[in-house]
Amino acid sequence: MLPHERSLVKDFQGRPFSIIGVNSDSKKRLQELVADGTVTWRNFADINTNGKISLSWGINAWPTIYLIDHKGVIRHKGLRGERMEAAITALVAEAEKERTH
Repeated sequence: MLPHERSLVKDFQGRPFSIIGVNSDSKKRLQELVADGTVTWRNFADINTNGKISLSWGINAWPTIYLIDHKGVIRHKGLRGERMEAAITALVAEAEKERTH
């Protein structure tokens, strides 16, 4: 899973989209993953599915990935693979079209 998200972040670099992740790794482990380049998008660590973020965002599986549009609205949750790539492509096209009008 992680290599695909890394490639999407790289492919869409500088374009209007965001991936936000929530996972159960400790903050220290998450910092290590960011430092070594395993994770290249914003992430939040939550202790478990009863943690503050998990409860308020309705998370029940790890990791949970959110796609945020150019207006800061969560548009997708939990997509993987081709479905994630298609959603990002559509969100970026929507944002870039809106920007040109």
